[in-house]
Amino acid sequence: MTSAFLIFSLVLSPSSSDLALIGLSNRKADETILEESEQAFAAGVAARNDAAVARRHFLEAARGYDELLVRGCRNPALASNRSRAHRLAGDLPRAIAAIHDGLAVARYDRPLQVELEDARSAVAYSHDDLAALCRPRPTGGIGTRMSPLEALLAAGLLWLFACLGVARFAMTRVPHWIIASGVALLALLILGGMWWQDARRQTRERARPLLIVKDDSSLKLGNGESWPDRLKWRLPRGVEARELTRRGGWVQVELAGGTVGWLPEASTIGAAQ
Repeated sequence: MTSAFLIFSLVLSPSSSDLALIGLSNRKADETILEESEQAFAAGVAARNDAAVARRHFLEAARGYDELLVRGCRNPALASNRSRAHRLAGDLPRAIAAIHDGLAVARYDRPLQVELEDARSAVAYSHDDLAALCRPRPTGGIGTRMSPLEALLAAGLLWLFACLGVARFAMTRVPHWIIASGVALLALLILGGMWWQDARRQTRERARPLLIVKDDSSLKLGNGESWPDRLKWRLPRGVEARELTRRGGWVQVELAGGTVGWLPEASTIGAAQ
């Protein structure tokens, strides 16, 4: 458990003295919740030979980590802890949702990306054809490979190199310097274009909220039980889908493979993106 990192990122201290006291109190409360959650997780590990007892401890840990999220702690370390606790407690859908909560603030975090793919592989599809319709592709885009700070540093270095190349050409008139400067500018344009394209894709995805099936459910052609099933297989717990619209307690979703249908709102949970 990465408790030191979590504690460091829980709360910032306000400027006014009264608010500072409140902030300190909140931080201590957050640290207490974190400590109790980690103790519960450790108890679950210790009770691994008794599945029922272990799951109760992992569920207690998951609830504590969830409370930290509600209190404003959002970082990859907490997301990983939440996901593992929920998964060990037997709640795969919330484990997947927890990973998405972490990726929403750090899409470039490689350990979370690996955990997401591992959790997706644990979804119990009843047929390979159903898996092909539902299983999302691995997360892509430059934003999943480098952080904004890393991209900013790379852009700054490329711009500096381009400027130095122009300056050296002005002093020496050696054509290799202007060529090097042009290559640096081209690389800078490519980097900027990739970030722009990635930002557009993220905007499109955020326009359709991410939902996760929490109970095995039949995908319907319409918003009611009387409608025929859209697929001959039920969607298993953990399937991810994009919300299109809601009506009468039902939500219309699109699966990763493009299939559209309706699910009861109560059978899904939301996830950050």
